[in-house]
Amino acid sequence: MNKFLFILFLFIVLNSYSQQSKIDSLKFVLKNEVSNVKKVEVLESLNKLLIYSSVPDESIPYFTQMALLAKELNNFELETRAYKYISESFIRKEDFNNSEKYALKAIKINDSLNNINNYLLDINQLGRVYHHFQKYEKAIETYKKGINQYENDPQGKAICTIYPNLGTSYGQIGDTQNQISSYLKGAEYADKLKNYTAKSFALYNLGYIYMDLEQFDKAEKYFLNALKDSSKIELKAYVNMNHHSLGLNYSRWGKYDKALKHNKIALDFYRKSGNKLYEFDVLNNIAVVFNRKNQLNDVVIYANKALKIAKEINHQLAINGAKQTLASAYIDLGQFEQAEKHLLEISKDTVNLNLISRESKAAIYQNFASVYEGKKNYRKALIYFTRFKEVNDSILIDKRDSNVTEIETKYQTEKKEKENLQLKADNVQQELQLEKESKRKWYFGVGLLASLITLSVFIFYYKRNKEQKTVIENLQKDLHHRVKNNLAIIDALIDDIKDEFDNEKFKTKLTELQNRIDSINEVHSQLYKNTDVTNLQLKKYVGKLAKNVQQSFSKDNIVIKQHIDGSLQLKADKSFPVGLIINEFLTNSFKYAFDDNTKGVVSISIKEKAKTFILSLSDNGKGLPNNFDISKLDSFGIEVMKLLSKQLKGTFVLDGSKGVNLNIEFPKI
Repeated sequence: MNKFLFILFLFIVLNSYSQQSKIDSLKFVLKNEVSNVKKVEVLESLNKLLIYSSVPDESIPYFTQMALLAKELNNFELETRAYKYISESFIRKEDFNNSEKYALKAIKINDSLNNINNYLLDINQLGRVYHHFQKYEKAIETYKKGINQYENDPQGKAICTIYPNLGTSYGQIGDTQNQISSYLKGAEYADKLKNYTAKSFALYNLGYIYMDLEQFDKAEKYFLNALKDSSKIELKAYVNMNHHSLGLNYSRWGKYDKALKHNKIALDFYRKSGNKLYEFDVLNNIAVVFNRKNQLNDVVIYANKALKIAKEINHQLAINGAKQTLASAYIDLGQFEQAEKHLLEISKDTVNLNLISRESKAAIYQNFASVYEGKKNYRKALIYFTRFKEVNDSILIDKRDSNVTEIETKYQTEKKEKENLQLKADNVQQELQLEKESKRKWYFGVGLLASLITLSVFIFYYKRNKEQKTVIENLQKDLHHRVKNNLAIIDALIDDIKDEFDNEKFKTKLTELQNRIDSINEVHSQLYKNTDVTNLQLKKYVGKLAKNVQQSFSKDNIVIKQHIDGSLQLKADKSFPVGLIINEFLTNSFKYAFDDNTKGVVSISIKEKAKTFILSLSDNGKGLPNNFDISKLDSFGIEVMKLLSKQLKGTFVLDGSKGVNLNIEFPKI
């Protein structure tokens, strides 16, 4: 959620004791200087240091003085530079109107002077203003205006700076193709011009793309290369920017000690330099690392520090981010009142997607559901989980559509390549006819080419199918996870309802309903956790069902025995009716088959044949009445088992002469 920070690199705060000494000396010289020409020269040197000052309010008067004197002396280049400095200072003050105003003033002057490179630098500053204040479309339009006019002009060296910033703005609107293209072009231009600042920034952003794709090893490579290039630059801020990004990458990668090491290097620098925005981001990142390490007290400490900084700079997005981190920690600590307080404050902004992304919105609703579940307010938990599901579904649909488009594009590309290969094969055959004397040699060549074509087509379809399978499996897993959570909330609601009534018969019926829900829920739970989302491990599944029923009735005199091979698996669609049949049989046996003190055994057996499964359920209890007629029996449990057997397209054989025995044979497919 902190991508708004990624392009704040050109004018990063840099301060040290030696620089402060230079600043103080230049201020003293300026105070005693009489000549305006000399004053401008001193201001030029002073302001190059002050632009990295941690206190914008103290710097703006000097920038303004430089602009006024430069204008008086007709030094337009220096005047526009002063306006860029002022614009940058107002960015740090979170003042959009003034930051835009002074960037536009600089552009107006350089546009009339036809100074290409300075004009591009001004365009870059205006684009940064729009990007920082989350006006991404306007930022893209601004950057492209400069690129379209001066991309091929050798005087336009600032192009290599504009391209990475353009890529970052594309990234904010989800245009990954143009984002990567812009970074690569920026790195290419920067390498030619030996502009290590722009090159480092382009590599840095490519690292972020791979990090978002969870290709952490590639991200590490780009970040380390960016760190290497940034070490060639005098400004230490660029180096620490890459420590910051490496800390984030290692955190997501699960290399927490490395993450803390790089984050703390960056934090030390930003604290000394006074860059509050970056200090906030690093503090929040450290809190997240501790959360992943399950050191929850440390999470609260660092998230509160981050929140304090965010309030100091009055940045609402940062405030929301820190509160969300705190809310998650308080949920894990079981401090639901504290978590709810922060979430209620954040949720005021959830309608404004400029401040809250859909992903963050989903996380907020999910956290609300967890809070109210923890507070045993299951109705509210269900409401917020439903909201989470709606937002999360919209995100998944967008991702699915994106993946489908990508697969289709790859298919069309491969189709074109196949056509080209076929054309080459046709040409080869024409040559064969012209050169009959080397017929055998050419046939061998055609055979080899055909083999290569076949192999390439096979590899393509294999890869495509694998990609499609991965997409589908991920969607199926997410579906199982969401259904599992829904059923768990319904189960909790039933518990809530049971507590409101004293009628034991009513409670028993609700417990039976819960067991039926649990039999369905266990399927989704296993499939969500499994690598294979289509098959269920039967022994584990039946064991969980048996345990649920046994706990519900608390009858120690009844033993459940399983006869199921550990390797036996069942298709997901068959698992639901099978689980419900087993649950109904066990429930009936526990309720009716045995007197209170009679020792009893209930057996569950599933055997595999070539094309079918045989499910055998039995108990050694009282059995069924002598005049038992299944067609006339008024039993909800048996009726349910008959219907479920029909759904399985299986046989249904019930015998109640010696205990109760039920055999169902159903096809595997």
